[in-house]
Amino acid sequence: MLVLFREAGNSVMFTYLTSFLDTILHRSASDIGIIMLTLGIAGAIGSRIGGSAVDKWGSVRMMITSMIVHVVTLALLPVAIQSFPLAIALLSLWIMSMFIMGPATQTYFIEKAPQSSNLIISLNVSVTQVGLATGAGVGGMAVTLNGTVLYNPWVASAALLIAFTAAVVSFQKNRRMQAVTA
Repeated sequence: MLVLFREAGNSVMFTYLTSFLDTILHRSASDIGIIMLTLGIAGAIGSRIGGSAVDKWGSVRMMITSMIVHVVTLALLPVAIQSFPLAIALLSLWIMSMFIMGPATQTYFIEKAPQSSNLIISLNVSVTQVGLATGAGVGGMAVTLNGTVLYNPWVASAALLIAFTAAVVSFQKNRRMQAVTA
C-alpha cells in the first residue's frame, strides 16, 4: 500500500507537471525545459543523498523524513504559485524527497525479508508501475473535475498522506513484532 499510494501521488503531479508549469506558473516552453533539467538535477542529488542517508540514519528515519517533505511541499504548492522562486523551491524539494525515498523503501523491504530480496524488489517494481498508472488516471480525473491542474498537488498530497500512514502502520507493526521476539 505504501508504494502504491506513494507512486500514485507522485504520478498525479508528475504526469501533469508540464501543464502545471505552463498554465499555473505561466512558463514558456524553453523555461519549462530548463526547469525540468533543474528538477532532474534535484532528483539526482536526492538519489545520491538517499543512498548515503539510509546507510547513516536508517531506512525508517529516511522514509519518515522523505514522506513528510513529500506531503508538505505538495500541500503548500497551490498557495505558493504567486512566488515563482518559492514554487520552484517546493517542486525541487518534492523531487529530491521522491528520490531519497526510493533507496530508503527498497532497503526497508529488504531488511524485512532478506532471504526474499529478489522477489520483494520485483514486486516493488510491479506495484510502482500500477501506482504510476493509477496516479496518472486520478490526476486526469482531478483535471477534468476542476478544469485546472492547480489542485493536482493537493490530490497528490492526499495520496502521499495515505502512503505515509501505511508506512507508519508498517513501522509500528514491525516494532511490535520485534518486541515480541526479543
